[in-house]
Amino acid sequence: MTLPISVISPISATVVVVDDNPGILTFVNQTLQGWCKPVLFVSGEDALEYCQDHVPDLIILDIEMPGMSGYEVLARIKEDSRLSSVPVIFFTALADEENELAALSHGAIDYISKPVVPNILKHRIRTQLELYQYRYNLEQMVQLKTEQVVRLQQTIIHTLTELAESRDVDTGWHIKRTSLYAEVLARKHAELPHMKERLTEEIITQIVYAAPLHDVGKMAIPDAILSKPGKLTPEEFEIMKTHVVLGAETIKKATEELGFPSFLDMGLELCLTHHEKWNGTGYPYKIAGENIALSGRILAIADVYDALTSVRPYKEPFTHEKSVQIIEEGRGTHFDPELVDSFLIIHQDFAKICETHRNKI
Repeated sequence: MTLPISVISPISATVVVVDDNPGILTFVNQTLQGWCKPVLFVSGEDALEYCQDHVPDLIILDIEMPGMSGYEVLARIKEDSRLSSVPVIFFTALADEENELAALSHGAIDYISKPVVPNILKHRIRTQLELYQYRYNLEQMVQLKTEQVVRLQQTIIHTLTELAESRDVDTGWHIKRTSLYAEVLARKHAELPHMKERLTEEIITQIVYAAPLHDVGKMAIPDAILSKPGKLTPEEFEIMKTHVVLGAETIKKATEELGFPSFLDMGLELCLTHHEKWNGTGYPYKIAGENIALSGRILAIADVYDALTSVRPYKEPFTHEKSVQIIEEGRGTHFDPELVDSFLIIHQDFAKICETHRNKI
């Protein structure tokens, strides 16, 4: 896919000019009129009001003005996500090194001293418009590449899930449902003030994308154990438990070959930690409490809920109510207490996912 490269020519560019001196505004208007689209204001307040409904291509600001100074106007511009990337040039009579450094440190991309020759003013504006457009096009290309990487990740996960389903249909459905359970639980838990930085949108997305990898190691478990029509013996269960390490080894090899951070890192974390327990009696490493990755603690609840509410060769599914009761009883022993509290708030969302995706997704 080729990204179309857009170019702002001065003739189509809207340039906001703010200066409390009417003579300067007249000079700028005469210089720029017909060459670009100047929009003139005598105060920063008026310019900001205009920018509430319009996003200019460039802004030229005086520094010393009655009311809001140029620095204050620039600070307001940088706080507005719509305007923060718009290039700002300071146009001022304060022609000394100290003020120029101060202006640039506030976020201006250029500093023009008054008075200025008309053609030089045009040249500086053209240069900044071209740089702005170059940055914009670069950001668009990066976004496109990011979207392509995300699609690649989703394709890899889909392929692995299909492979798991080819050996065990129940495992395929389980993989899909647990991703949905993990997402609703993570989003609810992220509402806690002390969790906002630990469960950002990016991290939650990584958990959702990588969750289907948590049982990838089951593809290495013998069919006689994986599909046994009955409860596993202690010896068989020990073999089944190796799916965690087997899956982690597979993901680790892929990560090392890839050579850069990806969703596979989260997959490795989930694979190794989703069977650990809060009290340290889980597997494979018997780690406990906060030492267990938060992602693994989230997936542990999603994983157990799905196991409880699903048909197994040796049991009928538990009801939603009974499954919630079992998870609540595991608060502080099997599960992270705070995560159980979050689960209890949104457990009906789990019930809806369970019902909607019991036989299809």
